[in-house]
Amino acid sequence: MSKDLKERLSQRFSSSLPVLEWLPQYDKSWLRLDIVAGITVAAAVIPEGLAYASLANLPPETGLYAGLMAAIAYLFLGTSRQVMVGPTSALAILLASGVGAVAGGNSASYASLVIITTILVGVFAVIAWVFRLGFLVHFMSESVLTGFSAGAALYIMSTQLNKLFGIESSASRAFFGETFFGRIWYTGTNLAETNPETLAVGVAGIVLLVFGERYLPRAPNSLLVVVLSIMLMSVTNLQARGVAIVGSIPSGLPSLTVPAVPSIPTIGSLVPVAIALFLLSYVEGISAVETFARRHDYQTDANQELLADGGANLAAGFGGGFVVGGSMSRSALNDAVGSKTQLTNAVVALVLAVVLLFLTSVFTNLPETILAAIVIVAVTGLIDTNALRQLYHVSKSEFAIAMSALLGVLTVGMIWGVFVGVVLSLLIAISRVSRPLTHELGQIVRTDHFVALDLYPAATTITDVFVYRVEAELFYANADTVRIDLLERLAERDSDVELVVFDLTSSSTVDFEAAQMLGKLEQKLDSREIDLRFAGAESEVVQMFETTGLAANAGGVKPEESVDDVIDRWRAEQSSS
Repeated sequence: MSKDLKERLSQRFSSSLPVLEWLPQYDKSWLRLDIVAGITVAAAVIPEGLAYASLANLPPETGLYAGLMAAIAYLFLGTSRQVMVGPTSALAILLASGVGAVAGGNSASYASLVIITTILVGVFAVIAWVFRLGFLVHFMSESVLTGFSAGAALYIMSTQLNKLFGIESSASRAFFGETFFGRIWYTGTNLAETNPETLAVGVAGIVLLVFGERYLPRAPNSLLVVVLSIMLMSVTNLQARGVAIVGSIPSGLPSLTVPAVPSIPTIGSLVPVAIALFLLSYVEGISAVETFARRHDYQTDANQELLADGGANLAAGFGGGFVVGGSMSRSALNDAVGSKTQLTNAVVALVLAVVLLFLTSVFTNLPETILAAIVIVAVTGLIDTNALRQLYHVSKSEFAIAMSALLGVLTVGMIWGVFVGVVLSLLIAISRVSRPLTHELGQIVRTDHFVALDLYPAATTITDVFVYRVEAELFYANADTVRIDLLERLAERDSDVELVVFDLTSSSTVDFEAAQMLGKLEQKLDSREIDLRFAGAESEVVQMFETTGLAANAGGVKPEESVDDVIDRWRAEQSSS
């Protein structure tokens, strides 16, 4: 193997393992802060892991397995110093609804299919990393995510109502089916079956959690409520009065789990579920990554986060857990208590390992209604009422899009809700690029600067010159829209225009079809005895114009020539002719 090849492989390997970059530069003064943060976050991971395992219709220990394996993977692969990866409420319920439909009520196959789905999520993330598809996250619009998150929170809350009220669950949800409205209908029509003790314990848990979040935001409130509820169950006869408990949790670290490969049709049914889970997992994670990177002013890598997401899900799958992603709430807690580096993940993993080895018996008497309370309070943070209110006042169309995503989740479920969000985001992106923002430009008096007339009314137009700019790349999707808009704006001018200057400073690329459109536009304007010239063109655009012959027809296009220079050169040509 050549020396250059070895160096390239070594560089590729080290860039794929950020731990090799930050660990050698670790400041020992950070160790105490990372340890404290790790213990604090682990105190939140334990009850939430148990709760989200219940949400995913899985044994409680699988939530701890998932949290342990995800923390280890992110320690080596992650680029964020604050983000914590593990089970989340949205992923758990999406997994339950998607895989549950494929399993068809077979609990034995369900557990195996969950593992396969989790591994598929990891595989899709790694494939996306190989093809460097991290940029795709930017196609998910903020308005869609706001609506989806609120809908997901309400949907998840509805799945916990039977545990909170102590009502026996039923597959029958009247004519609403297994949706948010179906669960609300079922709970409302079966309130007479409520177990008062169960509801009392659950409501008390919600009250304590809400007060804890408000007045003791840095305390391990979920763990404190769990401990108090276990003590309550141990000294009372509430279990005999119908308050359901978690029951025995097996001790020991997760072992390598290799599920049997199902049939091709079954895998085919799991693929869309895994794709939806991958999209949600990555969007959840990268949102947290970018939030804390901006807050602390350091660089992260969206593509490396794909590998970290893939590694965490592969580790969780083979470790007997389920789908994981970046948790905004646990990351915020980690940041609030002073975490400095990814070493916090190592502390979290160590604490979870100790719990799995020695302390699982402690959680035997944990009431299921407390797990429901933890889930309900945790997901309220997904409902951003301020963002929805702002969308309503700023942009009714964006608000309508957010509400469409919200209603999509509530009416057709989490799986299709994700795809509704993706489709809406793509439609928004397509709409915006196909109808770009355009301006007629005017000149600032006594300067050579040209600015948008609609933004700077004090700017003035030149009698025989029309200056036009598009605030976007020019390509096949918007070429015809731009041509029509330019001609309509030109027709509105009162004076006789002899020169059109197309300012390309905001259009760094022009594809072949857009260049052809400009060629046809040049011919149409020429038939009306109007010259077409281009300003601000980058070298690649000039090359495209020269290849298509447009540069010669437009009087020659010079790279990055200003609007003022183009006008001066045109006047000089007119004077000499």
